[in-house]
Amino acid sequence: MIPAAESAFAQRSSSPAALGRTLAALGRQQPIVYDELMHAPLVLRHRDVSAALRDTATFSTRFYGMGPMSEAMIALDGPAHHGLRRVHNRFFSASASAKYAQAVVPIARRSFGPLAAKAEVELVEESIARYPMEVFLALLGIPDELGDQGLAWVRAIITWLGSPMDESVAEAGRQAYDRLSEYTTTLVRQELRVRGDNMLGEIVRAFEADDAYSLEAVTTAVVSLLLGGFETTIQMMSATVSSLLLNPDALARVRADSGLAEAAIDESFRWANPTAGLYRLVMRDTELSGTPLPAGSLVYLAIAAAHFDEQVYPDADTFRLDRRGGAHLGFGIGPHYCVGAPLARIEVTAALTALLDACPRLRLDPETTLSFHYGARGFVQHGTEALPVLT
Repeated sequence: MIPAAESAFAQRSSSPAALGRTLAALGRQQPIVYDELMHAPLVLRHRDVSAALRDTATFSTRFYGMGPMSEAMIALDGPAHHGLRRVHNRFFSASASAKYAQAVVPIARRSFGPLAAKAEVELVEESIARYPMEVFLALLGIPDELGDQGLAWVRAIITWLGSPMDESVAEAGRQAYDRLSEYTTTLVRQELRVRGDNMLGEIVRAFEADDAYSLEAVTTAVVSLLLGGFETTIQMMSATVSSLLLNPDALARVRADSGLAEAAIDESFRWANPTAGLYRLVMRDTELSGTPLPAGSLVYLAIAAAHFDEQVYPDADTFRLDRRGGAHLGFGIGPHYCVGAPLARIEVTAALTALLDACPRLRLDPETTLSFHYGARGFVQHGTEALPVLT
């Protein structure tokens, strides 16, 4: 057992790769080990992590069904999940995604272009943290008035979902969810009266095309997108920028060839581990790598460890734009692969391109030290609260 004080999840580092390296080293000694801080056994090898993510009958997401997410896709398995995913795939189709990309590019330029006028800036709070909400406001046709209020609601809800048994955050989370849902329901009703050519319209049409429309279903889908795409995108963007700044040769290549942006994003998702891992509920007695896992227990699938498994990612410590072989697990794998991954890629690609165009000399502030840790910004992700740079 790993004592809480010695858990890799309790440590901070100047490198975003430290968590993955530490966990992978542990995984080379033993495939599964109980972590007192995480209150669960950590599954540490890529083979076991990927197998568990695919086997939703044994390793379930049903515990997410507590509270407001009971009807969200993440809390469902089997036919109910497949049906809802089919609807989501409609409004994340290739044609719909291409339309979203056209809308996101100018938002990214507005968000990151003004940084060119500043000699130094803290990127997270200055631009990165506000960018995903601006994207959603535009794509869903939501008035700008939601802005800061929307950010506050989303933060309160995600904090609650990350600590569902903590009564100190539960009431604020419940109230925020009710208010965001009420606001979203009003928008859906408006969309039904005045059909728009935006993401909200695509969502409504997708549910109608599948004969699955209800006001509650569309509201849940929109709120789920806001919750799932907010902090994830912030840490995905922070991971990509920090990975490139810490690997200047790779940064120079991306500056010279914007076509490498997607490769940079994928390798950053592996190397910097914004999705450190995922909890799963064991539905039946089973075992992984000879370790018994009883029904009713929770396990933590340590994606960060899997990303540094040398059996799948040779020379795993090195950040490589030309990496071949295994795809990263940052968006998951199998039935619960992140349905919003296409939009996340669009957002981060547009943001990275806009940032490097605006700040061709972007570099780390040598007077500061970066700090990466699990639980950054109060959420169950791995990342940083601050990214101070010189422009």
